[in-house]
Amino acid sequence: MIMIFNVLNSAHEEVVQVLDNIPGMTWKAKVHDRMKYKSDLPLNQVYKSKVPQRSKQTTEKFVPVASKKSPDYWDWVTMNPGCSDVVPDIGNCGASPQVAVMNTFSDFRCFQGKDADRIEYSAQYMINCDNDDRCQNCEEGCLHHWVWHFLIDFGTVPASCISYKSGQTGQKGKCPTTCDDGSALPKLVKAKKLINICTLANDQNEELIKESIMNGPVSTMIWVYEDLYYYESGIYQHVYGKDIGWSSCEFVGYGEENGVKFWKVKNVWGREWGEKGYFRVLRGSSDFGGESEIEYECCQAIV
Repeated sequence: MIMIFNVLNSAHEEVVQVLDNIPGMTWKAKVHDRMKYKSDLPLNQVYKSKVPQRSKQTTEKFVPVASKKSPDYWDWVTMNPGCSDVVPDIGNCGASPQVAVMNTFSDFRCFQGKDADRIEYSAQYMINCDNDDRCQNCEEGCLHHWVWHFLIDFGTVPASCISYKSGQTGQKGKCPTTCDDGSALPKLVKAKKLINICTLANDQNEELIKESIMNGPVSTMIWVYEDLYYYESGIYQHVYGKDIGWSSCEFVGYGEENGVKFWKVKNVWGREWGEKGYFRVLRGSSDFGGESEIEYECCQAIV
């Protein structure tokens, strides 16, 4: 068994060497502890359809403010860490949309003053209680706007009532009738509606996202390739490995470094990954939808 572990770790180190020797790299790679003894990446549970389909439920289109000019730099993590600097970890469950959206929901309610102090809302409640088979378990994954519509239609409870357990078990549970401690479930907290920020085939998405971020974090998805899992620091661009599927994350800022524009994004793989749980990714790429299509499918809720 030790020999197998050593072989797997050696294979990961070889990937890092390949990445480090690619000319013009704008980011650094490393083997993260959680992947050292894995033969496959814990990302194979994300949603696999290449072109996401929006929910049939109506959403509103974002209307930009002509007089509102976005500054060159924005970072909610440093500007308002009390509302935004909480990094989740999906663990052994492929529930990145549920975990990411609930984290963004928690952030945005804090930004909008709906909660006096930031309250973490329960992803586990949705994992357990959603009857839509698209988002029911840890194996198949789903899309982030389906989670937002669950919040609009049903709502959730604080994580202090129903904590996230699927990250340890890799399984969903039964829809709870009481909190973990046996107390009564509180009133469900809902989102009011969803605003589409990114519009498909729109070369203005970069500016729309920048303006939206000024209101608070923006929910988005990224088409994941294997090399993203090795990300340590810098401005990510896909250079190596096969595609895996959609994963959900959150725009928290943007900027420019050495002439390269980037988005700052909160991930759901814990603080040990990337730049303390965050990554920067190429902004305003000429490719449709941006780098790894992160500018393709983003939205912001009214809470």
